[in-house]
Amino acid sequence: MALPLVLLAVGSVVAGYVGVPHALGGSNSIETFLHPSFHPAAAHAPAVAGDHGPAAASEHGGPPETAPATTAAQHDAPAAGDHAAAGGHDDPDKARVELTLMGVSTVLALLGIGLAAFFFLQRPEAADAAARHFAPVHRLLLHKYYVDEAYDAALVHPLRDGSNRVLWKVVDAGLIDGAVNGTGHLVRESAGALRLLQTGSVRVYAASLSVGALLVLGYYLAR
Repeated sequence: MALPLVLLAVGSVVAGYVGVPHALGGSNSIETFLHPSFHPAAAHAPAVAGDHGPAAASEHGGPPETAPATTAAQHDAPAAGDHAAAGGHDDPDKARVELTLMGVSTVLALLGIGLAAFFFLQRPEAADAAARHFAPVHRLLLHKYYVDEAYDAALVHPLRDGSNRVLWKVVDAGLIDGAVNGTGHLVRESAGALRLLQTGSVRVYAASLSVGALLVLGYYLAR
């Protein structure tokens, strides 16, 4: 179990360097990764604005003018400025908030590591005493906030019980097996009734043929 945790920790460290905030002089690539999806007009504004000038010039048959390019540049400048303002790269208040949050997170992480080392490495009896003193909190943390129990009660047990009681006993055993076994039972019973008509005796067949012929002949004579 330790090796997967180490791999996850290494991946977290590497992924953290990808999103170094601007307050530390980095370029957060994750921050604006989905920006074109939520702001498609700003992402495609340079291409649309650049296509208007040559298209209009070609339609009128004259040489391309520089005015549309200037207009496109003026149009692009506010978009870039809005993007920079939205990112807050030059905002001192945002940089101050980022540094504060990073400092608080670091202090809490180091505090947690220190408490864990103290209780579980130096004073394990203190950890047992704290668990007995704060029994409800210890049970809550021990059961991981009862997330697994809630998941089992809400999804696992209903699906398992429904599969056993409905899909297995009703659909599979009742309908599917009933149809297959019922077909076999019907064929067996009908064949058992029909086989009584076959005796295997030639004399019985001849007598039956004679009786049938006499009945047919008598029917036509009676008419």
